[in-house]
Amino acid sequence: MISHPINLEDIQPELDGIAVSPQILPKLQKLISDCNTNPDEIRDMIRMDPALSAMILKTANSAYFNPGYHIDSIDDGIMHLGFSDVYQIVTMLTFSELFAEPLKAYGISAGDFWKRSVACAFAMERLARKYSEDPGVAYTVGLLHGIGMVFLEREIKDAPNIAFNASLPEDVALEKEEMEIFGINHAKFGAAMMREWGFSDEVVVPVLNQFEPSQAGKHERMTCLVSFAKRMISTIINDPANTVAAPGSDPLLIALLHLSKEEYLKVVDQLRANFEKAESLVTGKAAHRPIEV
Repeated sequence: MISHPINLEDIQPELDGIAVSPQILPKLQKLISDCNTNPDEIRDMIRMDPALSAMILKTANSAYFNPGYHIDSIDDGIMHLGFSDVYQIVTMLTFSELFAEPLKAYGISAGDFWKRSVACAFAMERLARKYSEDPGVAYTVGLLHGIGMVFLEREIKDAPNIAFNASLPEDVALEKEEMEIFGINHAKFGAAMMREWGFSDEVVVPVLNQFEPSQAGKHERMTCLVSFAKRMISTIINDPANTVAAPGSDPLLIALLHLSKEEYLKVVDQLRANFEKAESLVTGKAAHRPIEV
């Protein structure tokens, strides 16, 4: 029996406390994904938003990316980072504070949700390259696949007696608990938010159908990649607890990806390096090893 039903029509898509409007991100992603885009269009969009510009300059001058001299120009910062990195950095930092909040009803500590979201984003990007899918779209899907939990947490604050037995976004048991309480799960909630912000079906549908890929139609392959990426999260962030698959090598995933154990572990090591870079951008602490692509 549904005890606290939620109507999607009553959803408020605004996000308090983030510097960049999420409506900008799908426009930026579309421009960067289109090989026919004039680079000036991307630069003009970034220049018009003070928060975007500040993010680019701060990142370009960070310990990880700094070329050895101070970058003062937005154009120089964009060219130094590259358009793909610009999109990833802006998207990640836009949601970093929101994702860093603890989700108490889910039993997720401050910062842990951010770590899992970023790890999934990097895994999605890597898998997309292997399966000839758009890496930028895949990164966005991975980063935002669990964002509905943030909004459901807000609903839970009005009903403090609610607590979930399962917690992680990748846990099917959690999705069932949400359906029993709200009549909606975080995948549907998050997809509704993303649609309100202007993300296209190629991003929204995999998030919406992450627990039922067969319902994703022409986006089924990207949706299946979400399942693969989720299984890699705990290994990437070196979290032996609360994981769907055991940390380390995952025999089922290795078989599904048609990789040898050695190839899989190499991929994981590369993703860990990417994750360390992301942590360094948010915490300000330099990572300890170079990035691999």
